[in-house]
Amino acid sequence: MAYVKPMRNKDGVVTSHRVRWRLGGARDGEWQSERFDGDEAGEEAAGVFCEAVNAAGQMWPSGWVKGRGFIDPASEEPDESRYRFEMYARAMFEVKTGIQDQYRRDCIRDLERYVFPTFGNCDIRSVEHFNHDTVQGWVRRLEQTMVHVGRAPKNGQPKMRPMSPKTIRNLHGLLSAVLQKAVQSEPPLRDRNPCALTSLPRTDDDGAEGGEDIEFLTPDEMAGLISCMERRSDQLLTIVKYGTGMRWGEVSALAPECLVDWATDKPKIRVKRAWKKDGKGGYKIGPPKSKRGRRTVRVSTAVVDAIEELGGEDNDRPGRLFFTGDQNGNRLHYSTFYDRWQRAVHRAKAAGLLPSHKSPTPHDARHSHAAVLLSEGRGLTYVQRRLGHESIKTTSDTYGHLLPEADDDAMEAIDRSLYRGSTPQGVRPPAQRGQAGAVAPSAPGETVHVAVFPGGHEEAFWREDFARLVGDVWRLERRETVRLEERPAAKWSARHGGLDGVHPAMPARAQVWQLGPVVYGPDGEQQDARPDAHEVRASWAWEWEDSFTTEPASWTVEHRPAPSTATEAVAWGVDQAAVRAAFVKARAKALRMCARHPSAAGAPAAQGEL
Repeated sequence: MAYVKPMRNKDGVVTSHRVRWRLGGARDGEWQSERFDGDEAGEEAAGVFCEAVNAAGQMWPSGWVKGRGFIDPASEEPDESRYRFEMYARAMFEVKTGIQDQYRRDCIRDLERYVFPTFGNCDIRSVEHFNHDTVQGWVRRLEQTMVHVGRAPKNGQPKMRPMSPKTIRNLHGLLSAVLQKAVQSEPPLRDRNPCALTSLPRTDDDGAEGGEDIEFLTPDEMAGLISCMERRSDQLLTIVKYGTGMRWGEVSALAPECLVDWATDKPKIRVKRAWKKDGKGGYKIGPPKSKRGRRTVRVSTAVVDAIEELGGEDNDRPGRLFFTGDQNGNRLHYSTFYDRWQRAVHRAKAAGLLPSHKSPTPHDARHSHAAVLLSEGRGLTYVQRRLGHESIKTTSDTYGHLLPEADDDAMEAIDRSLYRGSTPQGVRPPAQRGQAGAVAPSAPGETVHVAVFPGGHEEAFWREDFARLVGDVWRLERRETVRLEERPAAKWSARHGGLDGVHPAMPARAQVWQLGPVVYGPDGEQQDARPDAHEVRASWAWEWEDSFTTEPASWTVEHRPAPSTATEAVAWGVDQAAVRAAFVKARAKALRMCARHPSAAGAPAAQGEL
């Protein structure tokens, strides 16, 4: 341990304070020392420095220059050297506040591994070194980089895969953060950040966030998997994880002190603890991942029973772990549980309890929890808060695609709950699928629930639940807010000529695929206005929208009106393969027609349907 030693002259007067320690703390470590003044200020400074040495593991504190104190690393270099990207980035993260030390180390590690080899010696100010082409080329090389899955095995070759789009986006964000600091520097070192122009791979290009497929297990599949676990403690952990959607670091840190209102009919778990890296190769208990990660979630009877089997409330040992890795109550390592989980997956597949094409990980219990909530009609905001996502965008990007697929199940669940008892006067339950929709008759005092969309379009519903769910789905897909209003049915009828258009159930939706429009000049030269004209695109359309269709594929070719001389072709429909075939026909027709573009407007458009 470092210590402070007062240095005295022959008269016994303290002339200085010296901090001494052995480098690295080893008995045979080289002696190190730093000198401070002999007055009270020097004594105080020596004490602070001594604590810094101890905190640094008996090493010189980062950024300290012997005899001078804490110095900006960049200031020790010549003026031009401080603008070298590696030097600039290291100095930026060295003084960055508001982040954990582990995150700081992770950023430096990623920079050293993937960014410095390309840009380390480049000038942060140079538009030749940092521009759209150089950044885009670097991203392209990352797409071709192979990384191993999980930890490298001690023996044999690791399993390799291309770097995931999410990892590439994270690395690109790291580069962008450094360049943005140069833009915002005083005075500015750059006029703009070229990363803003980069075309990045989509995070769903490889099927899931993080580069590995997300497996959504049904309740029956999850129950089958749990039954194949050999240890009762593993079964209980999976029940709690699936029933709460907690992250691994959160559920493995669960303790009796997290139980809230446990003896009431509304028991809850307060997620306030999680395992965190301590920066020294180990782990410690700390707060959850983010501010929204600190949350309170209601739990079901199954979760309560599982916790009770583990001991439930414990006033004598409120901090004890429910899930441990040994008899001494130490942390349960993820790798230990993962190995046992994988054995249960293999047994479940062999027993026919889990489809052979699904290979879930423990984290998929959290994903499956979210899928159940969405399939039962819960909104994204509810799921976001329950899972502890900092941003609704994270929830949307990860689970948004489930909403369209879950529509049928969600509607059935809502119907069961809404029409379980007596039907409100004047409103009939929705017709069964395949039958004509029921129309609710008008009566004095009845109201309709109106969804007002951006642009002023309105759709009316007899049930508020249906209107609200439509609004939630619209907000997810279009990033636009739908306003809900309650109006007298008589007023709606008078304005719209009756109540036949009021939705008694959820309106129809269709996933429509589209290719084009591609645009050709009179000489047959292609003049596409959008870069993805030849890429098939999918979007969900409601029955009242112009893009809604139930046809497998349709196509059209049209001359654009004068003064334009262009001809455009487009194909769309609900069958992707049929749309691709229709697009071929549309383009061939457009190429035959483009030379005959009329010199004046008014000629009818040629069309074709498949």
